[in-house]
Amino acid sequence: MQNDLPWSHVIELAAVPDGGMDVELIPDAETREKLAEVAELVAIPELKVSLRVLPIGTSGAKVQGLLKGVVRQTCVISLEAFDSPIEEDVSVDFAVAPESNADIEDEDEVTDVPDPIVDGKIDLGVLATEFLILAIDPYPRKPGVEFKAIIDEPGEPERKPSPFERLSGLKDQLKKDN
Repeated sequence: MQNDLPWSHVIELAAVPDGGMDVELIPDAETREKLAEVAELVAIPELKVSLRVLPIGTSGAKVQGLLKGVVRQTCVISLEAFDSPIEEDVSVDFAVAPESNADIEDEDEVTDVPDPIVDGKIDLGVLATEFLILAIDPYPRKPGVEFKAIIDEPGEPERKPSPFERLSGLKDQLKKDN
C-alpha cells in the first residue's frame, strides 16, 4: 500500500541525532490534491504535520507529533461541501525486525508491534497519510444541518380487519356459494 500513496518523506535513521530530530511536513497543493483523492475528500485546503523522531537504541525509533489541518468533505445529509478542522496525535514505534504476534492465541497477551524500519529508513509521508485518513470523520455532517425524516401526514390510520372479521367474511362467502 505504501507505493500507491502520493506523499513520501523518507528519513535515514542513521542521520537522526541521539537527541532526536524535529520534522515539519507541509504538502504542496499538488500533493494535497492527490491526498484528497486517496482519502476520498473534496479537497485539503490546509495540512501541517509536526513530528519528533527519537532514536531508541541502535535499531529502533519513536515518532511523535501532531497532524493538524482542514479538510473539505461532503455532508452526508445535505450533500454540500464544507470545511472541517482535523487534529490527530501521532505516536508510533519503529523497529528493524519487529516480532510477530501471529502465534499468540490469547488476545490479552498481544502487544502493539512496532512498525518496520525498511533498509534503515522511515517514510514520514506515508505515516502522515495514515494518520490523516484516521482523523477524517467517515460520516461528516455540516454544522447546523440536522436529519429530518420525511413522514406522511399523520391522518387517521387505515383500519385493518381483524383475523376474526376475515373468517366471518369467509363464512358469509361460503353461505352465498351454497
